[in-house]
Amino acid sequence: MSKTAKITDLIFELFHLHFQWIIYTLKGFVIAGLFPSIAAIFAVIRHWLLKGRTEMLTKLFKQYYDENFRVANIFGWSVLLITLVVITNFIYMSYYPENIRLIMYAILVFMSIILFIIWVYLFPTIVHYKLSNHDLFLVMLKTGFSSILGLVLQIIFIGILLLIIFRLPALLLFFGLTPLAFFQMMVSIKIFNKLN
Repeated sequence: MSKTAKITDLIFELFHLHFQWIIYTLKGFVIAGLFPSIAAIFAVIRHWLLKGRTEMLTKLFKQYYDENFRVANIFGWSVLLITLVVITNFIYMSYYPENIRLIMYAILVFMSIILFIIWVYLFPTIVHYKLSNHDLFLVMLKTGFSSILGLVLQIIFIGILLLIIFRLPALLLFFGLTPLAFFQMMVSIKIFNKLN
């Protein structure tokens, strides 16, 4: 198969993966389906990177959706709730008494850094390791702090992707999270291999 054909095939598979994400998110009535569907995207991409695209996408997606359903929902909604609490505190910072404002600001900045690391490595960690929730949380932090270069690369890629989407918003409709997940999983697997 020529390089052009391989790239075209991969683009179609990424589109198909995004389509599966929509189906399974709706299947879980969004609330129960959103985070397991995102985890399934990462798990399928991990499978492609480690074992190649040898199995049917629909079968793989369903398998990984079911496998990660519980842990993805627990982590996804917990981290989202904490993120919303931090954002709310930032918004209402000016209402805090002046003597504790600086302390609260320092705490919130620290929490924001931790939350960013967790969001970056949340789904790659969930799909790569079969650990307890406590150990998964520790691995997310360890991965983030052990590879600053990995974090920087992902920040740059997210920035580039946002610029592309800003100029070509239709790409978000057709591919959704899949390009970001592909890059994140590539970087994460390399870091996980070094940690192991």
